[in-house]
Amino acid sequence: MKAFIRWFFSVFFCKIFYRVNFINKENEEKLEKCIICPNHSNTLEPTWIYAKTKNLAIMAKAELFKHKIWGSILSYFGVFPIRRGQKDIKSMIHAIHIIKENEKQRMLIFPEGERIKKEQSRGIAKVGPAYIAYKCNVPIVPVYITKNAKLFSKVNIIYGKPVYVTEEIAKDKEKLNEFTENLLDTIYNLNTDVSKN
Repeated sequence: MKAFIRWFFSVFFCKIFYRVNFINKENEEKLEKCIICPNHSNTLEPTWIYAKTKNLAIMAKAELFKHKIWGSILSYFGVFPIRRGQKDIKSMIHAIHIIKENEKQRMLIFPEGERIKKEQSRGIAKVGPAYIAYKCNVPIVPVYITKNAKLFSKVNIIYGKPVYVTEEIAKDKEKLNEFTENLLDTIYNLNTDVSKN
């Protein structure tokens, strides 16, 4: 079933409804474990990533799990909830366990925490992905996705080089916040870097 859904997403959401172009994906593929951190402006972005990524777990807003049947379907495909706007320690621990307990594991986390509206240039980065990456000793792969993509339009998904969270950063609140802001800068700058080439 999972292979079929991945194929379905790959054909319908990555080729027909949108023309998705994956750039520098080898930056993620060479890693057995990592946290994938993209910007977020389109509801379908997780399907694009899922279509081309094996062993993927996805952190998503808890509201999606209100209906038990839909929540069960999401869980089957590796999606797990986090409560936005508060420190959801339980979900953070769950995310850490997922990565640590599997030999090969990738995790999709949107560092802005929510979809960014058209009138917004970017959101505010959350420190959660950096904390999880440090606790699991895995790199973060920054990813830029074309903002506010329209139906049948071209979408670029650009993978940056992996970055690590050191103990020095993780143990210092100010440095952790700075790292997180720099990560968001890196994500958005990926679009500029590709445009120049």
